[in-house]
Order: sequence, then structure tokens, then C-alpha cells
Amino acid sequence: MTVYGGAARDLLRNLPALAEVFEVRFACLNLRDSQRTLIESMGIEVLCPEQQWQIRGGLLNEINAGQERSAEAAWRTFSAVHEAIEWADAVHLTGGNGSMEFPQFVPAEKPLHLHFLESKPGIHDDVSHLKPNGSGGWKPRLLHLLQGKQRRRVEASFKPFGTNSKWGVSANSAFSASNLKRIYGIDGGVLYPSVDLSEFPREASSGEAAAFDSAGREEEGVSQYAAESRGFHLAGSYAFTIGRISRFKGSHETIDHLTGSGLDLVVVGAGSASEIAVLKAYGKSRGVDVKVLNGLGSETLRAIMRNAAAVIGLAHGEAFGLTPIEAMALGVPPLFVDEGGYRETVVDGVNGRLLKRGDMASWSTALDQARNPDIRNEWAAAGLARIEELGLTPQNHAARLKAIIDALLV
Repeated sequence: MTVYGGAARDLLRNLPALAEVFEVRFACLNLRDSQRTLIESMGIEVLCPEQQWQIRGGLLNEINAGQERSAEAAWRTFSAVHEAIEWADAVHLTGGNGSMEFPQFVPAEKPLHLHFLESKPGIHDDVSHLKPNGSGGWKPRLLHLLQGKQRRRVEASFKPFGTNSKWGVSANSAFSASNLKRIYGIDGGVLYPSVDLSEFPREASSGEAAAFDSAGREEEGVSQYAAESRGFHLAGSYAFTIGRISRFKGSHETIDHLTGSGLDLVVVGAGSASEIAVLKAYGKSRGVDVKVLNGLGSETLRAIMRNAAAVIGLAHGEAFGLTPIEAMALGVPPLFVDEGGYRETVVDGVNGRLLKRGDMASWSTALDQARNPDIRNEWAAAGLARIEELGLTPQNHAARLKAIIDALLV
């Protein structure tokens, strides 16, 4: 949970609705203080070890499955979670770091539902091993050879879901479901994430203007003095994207696709100091000013997104993508690469654009469309209609999960 990405955001977003239909206890291996406060404010008991599990990367962990083994040890010694498993009528598990070491502690006769988000990065894909700028093409083949132990362990953790009728899997998109079948041989349903229209309202909140004005002061890799003096972009002068600086999220490619548009780029996502510096330098070389922000509150995030010319994404194989539906909720044009889960929410030319990676002419046209007030209004109306059509609300998510759990309880 401390890696506050889309999975954690969606889970926290849906918890209030889930608590309306289930008696919930929330268990995890790590948690931010702000997340604990939020969950407990919903009247939900939080179970988290006093000595929180730390995610460790690095080559050695890739070779010897160190992250998986440490997560297994953390779950094994976490007595409160074993009591909760015994207490529960059913268990709902959201995929993420350390999560697939949990099922081995659930009795085979206990109904268990897995919300499958994506395969562990780097195990079955090449792009996760590349540097953010796409270099390092020699690494994937070598690392896949070294990851044999880790890959076998990850794949084995999924096998019971293919043989136990009391255990079920739902992917977060049809695209993810196809990966679940291709990689693990498991047929799963689809349980879409959601967007809360009260969290992402069409009309700006009273505090968004001040949040937008002060946003530049929170920029990553910029001294407090410099941030105080530089302010923030003008509304409509930049494109917005969310995601850790990486090749998977297409951070450098995003700059390529903005080049010549007259738009700058705001990135909300983590990265090392060197990764941020390299990204900014690359943007400067292409005439795109880049700001990198992280750890934003909801109001500031909304304000920056709402004032963007467009919300864009060039991730490689994004499982679902919360950002397009959040943009639709706010009425900001979503422009996304025509790949992965983006295809399930964005309808090209209706509520945004789906565009081929590398087709710079089409991206240029789409960025012009996004700045046309009439087109923006048309796409904004169609965006809300698409959210309603797919039923992407926390209440619908909770109702769908209840139906899934009820079927496992039979």
C-alpha cells in the first residue's frame, strides 16, 4: 500500500461501498499513516504488522526470489491475519507486491477471490527491464534467464486458482483477463475498477484554485526557493500524465509525442533524482518543459488535471488505467495510446482519442482537437456517458464483487 499507485487508489476508493455490503477487515503488510487514518474513519478494522514489510528490489532479489520469500515470511508470522482468515466467511485479495504469497495461508475450503491486476512486472515482459529512455535492450534476455526461480514461484502461486472451485479470479479488464489466460492458463472474469464522481466532480471545488497556484512548490527535484519563485503553468498550456518515470509508463515517449505541439508536460509520479534530471533534460532538448510532482493530495491532483489541455498516456500494456476515466469524470480530453486496457474505456473520436504509438501526425491533430472548446465539450459529455455505460462507480463495483463472492459461497 505504501507504493501509492492505481491499485491502492482504486482499493481505497471502493472500500466505503464495500463496507456497505460486507463486514470488512482490511489486512496488508505495509501502510501509510494517512491510509490507515482514512480506512479507520470508515469504521473498518486495519490489520498491519507493527514491523512493516519493506519491498526490496535489485538483481539479487530477482535471482533468488527474495521479495517473494520475505513477503511469505511476513504473512506467516502475522498472527492477526491468520485469525482474520478464520473469522472471515470469504477472502478478497487484491493483486500487488507480496500479495501472491498470501493464498498459501488460506484453507482450500475457504472461498477466496483474487482481483488480478497485472502480471508481476519484468517476469513475463521485456519493457520493465529497460531504462526510462528505452536503452538497455540487452537486459531483458539476460534477466529472464536469471529469473527462472522467481518466475516458477510466481506461476506456482496461481495454480490453485485453476483447480479449486472455491477460489476464483477476476481481472481488472478484458485485456488483463487475456494475459491471465495466456500466462497462467486461467479463465477469469472481469471486475472493472471505478471512479468516484464525488472525488472527481465536473465542477471545481472551492479550494482547487489555491491548490493549483501552489502546485509548483511541490515539484520533485527543485529546491524550495526555486519552486517558490517559479509558480506553475498557465491553465491549458500543458499536458498531464500519471505514472512512475519508467519505460513501462512511456515517460520519455510522452515528450516525443508532445514535441512541436507548444504544450509542456506535467508528470505526477515518482522517480529517482537522476531519472527526474534526465527526463527534464530530455524535455528541454525537445522544447518541452517538464515538471515532476509526487505525493499530491486529492484536491491538488484534481486541480492540475482539470487545468490541463489533455490527459495523455503512452504506457506499454497498461492493464486498465484509472487516469482516462478520472479525466472523463472531470471533463478533460483523454488521449491515449491504442493499446491495452485503454481500449475498454476510451472510444476513439467519441470521448477522446486512441492513437497509434509513433504516429506523430495523428497525435498532433489530437492535441489540436483537445484544445478546441466545442470538441472538448462533446468529449466531456460522452465521457460521463461512457462511465455510466460501463457502470464504473464504487457502488457497482461493490455489487459486482458481492455477486462473485456469493457464487463462491454456494
